[in-house]
Amino acid sequence: MSLFENPDHIRMLRDLLTPPEERDNSDTDDDEPIASTGIRNNLTPANIGKDSNEAGGKQKPAQTENAPERPVPASIEEWQQQQAREDAEVLETRQRPEYNMTYRQAVGTEDLYLQMGNRTNATASCEDLLLEILLPNETTPADKMDLSITEDEVDLATPIYRLKLPLPHKVNVDRCKAKYDAELRKLCLILRLQREFDYVNF
Repeated sequence: MSLFENPDHIRMLRDLLTPPEERDNSDTDDDEPIASTGIRNNLTPANIGKDSNEAGGKQKPAQTENAPERPVPASIEEWQQQQAREDAEVLETRQRPEYNMTYRQAVGTEDLYLQMGNRTNATASCEDLLLEILLPNETTPADKMDLSITEDEVDLATPIYRLKLPLPHKVNVDRCKAKYDAELRKLCLILRLQREFDYVNF
């Protein structure tokens, strides 16, 4: 589409290039439409060729302000992995199971009777994070389930359920334990916490 096919585009270009105080309105035709003040103030070169409503700033933004920013991949391999993860999340149809998180601390006799340690009732004095995942309709045995634990995430995949859960604290992967109760159909994870100030709390 050419710029000269629509006379309104030429007038918008004239208003853009000529300041209002230097504009001579003596040669202006009476029947010529005058651009509104809001359109004239918001006029930029990007508005040429658009509708008058879009020139006045009424167009919808392409992205919302609250949209999360994706990390920029450093290589083509990271980009491919990121695309594969996003495609898997979009195509995921399995149910998200219910889960329960509790903290646990190892209390000895010196803490219970003598109160010699620095432990308190706060979660900062807890060594482990207990994660109970309920799988009521799952008939698959535990050795057929796909469980992956990283420092900051737990990923559980079964034929019926899928849980990808970010953890509130980093955990020590080498000291984590998992136990599945087939009668209750409940998976219990004992995650050893690894925090910045644990040397102060213990």
